[in-house]
Amino acid sequence: MFKKIKIQLVLVLFTCTLICSCLEDQGNYNYTGINQIEVAGLEEIYSVVRFDEFNIVPELVSSQDQNEENTYSYKWQAYQPADTGENRLVDLSFEKDLKTTINLIPGDYTIYYTVKDQNTEVEFQHSFQLNVVNNIYEGWLVLSDVNGVGRLDMVSLIENEYRTAYDILNVVGSELTLTGTPKFVYTYPFESNFYGIYVSTTGNGTVKLEPNTFTWNSSFNISEEFVTNQPEDLEVDNIVAKASQMSYAVKDGNVYYYFSVFSYKYSAPINSINGVLFEASPFIGKGTYFGNSILYDNTNKRFIRTNFGSSRVMPTGTRFNYTTGKDLEYMVGNNFNSSAGAQIFAVLKDPIDSKKYLALFNATNSSQSYYAEVVAPDFDQATSYAVSPNYGYLFYAVGGKVYQYDYSLKTTKLMVDKGSDEITMIKFNDFFYSNSDYDELGFQLIVCSYDGSEGTMELYDVPPVNGQIELKTSYSGFGKIKSVAYRER
Repeated sequence: MFKKIKIQLVLVLFTCTLICSCLEDQGNYNYTGINQIEVAGLEEIYSVVRFDEFNIVPELVSSQDQNEENTYSYKWQAYQPADTGENRLVDLSFEKDLKTTINLIPGDYTIYYTVKDQNTEVEFQHSFQLNVVNNIYEGWLVLSDVNGVGRLDMVSLIENEYRTAYDILNVVGSELTLTGTPKFVYTYPFESNFYGIYVSTTGNGTVKLEPNTFTWNSSFNISEEFVTNQPEDLEVDNIVAKASQMSYAVKDGNVYYYFSVFSYKYSAPINSINGVLFEASPFIGKGTYFGNSILYDNTNKRFIRTNFGSSRVMPTGTRFNYTTGKDLEYMVGNNFNSSAGAQIFAVLKDPIDSKKYLALFNATNSSQSYYAEVVAPDFDQATSYAVSPNYGYLFYAVGGKVYQYDYSLKTTKLMVDKGSDEITMIKFNDFFYSNSDYDELGFQLIVCSYDGSEGTMELYDVPPVNGQIELKTSYSGFGKIKSVAYRER
């Protein structure tokens, strides 16, 4: 009985002692909240063009007023997507505000903004999405002369808008530095997995660019496309693609044929009849995929048909002799009246009396549809020609003027007058991929002019029934434009 009472008494005393201890320690466990940081003023998604400067000024809201210098440290990082080959964080900046040039590979990124309170060592993080867009993905390539040296610019299609970037090779850090006089830029689907972008100058020769990065090495020189040994810096006079993976290259009066599907590289010249070479014009009238293309024999002053690397004489003509005895000034093949196959337009000049003639015939079946002297204002002084692929109008440039000649009515209409400015080139661009945007662009007349200090490229809609052409878009800031081509997707 006493033992039980004793145990109970001990428990009571222990409990009282514990309570008293707690009462004496009252106040030792008051907690003080740490500084909390929130990031405001940021969007959930941003888009930036690669190599552009990207600026963000976030607003920091803290739960405690801490404005002391060096209270916080900052870190901006980009998380690279898996398809770039590496999963890693890339440091962008260590400043409060982000101000940096974005050279990330195009793609979608998660950006992490981390703010660290130096007093408590606690970090606060905010994230958002960043879409990096390639500024060389698609658009117009413009090769111009700037103080006697070639410069490649680009009017890039970015998020459904065109933006001009000058000296694009320098902007993207390409290994290619253009030297010498600019000659031409040309594009076509060279292989199924490699889109050909060719740039030709007297200093570099004719070279390709890697189509997605514009990088370059000597393996991209056109000399590597030849079976025969060629100078590493080979400069060709012209490239004309008949179709995807099928093209002609012209050099010093010789024409070479390339066909990727059959593994044909440029080899022996195709400008020969019965084994006898003739000097070919640099102009080539391209035909349809299975149809003939047209060469011009400068030696014998005649048209020659060629297909899959084999050349033949033309049949007897019904409107003119295919052995014309005249000099070829211009030739192009396009889809005018496409139901009948590729149509060839050629401007010929009589070496005796200097009269000029327009010839129109079918590349596939050699049928002739038109031949007559062109009597038009200043036609004898024309420096550049272009033929509308949907209406067949012949445009020609003289000084600062562009005229339209309708061969069916034999009428001429002044379409562009740039005054004292020089029209440096006119053309309609060939497109190899088909979509509604390319169809529209392919029907627009490109007019390039130079005012003595700056070059301008304009695109005009060409209406039917000889309507006045209408300016659609204009881009400026170039040098003296020599050549224009479109990088398709």
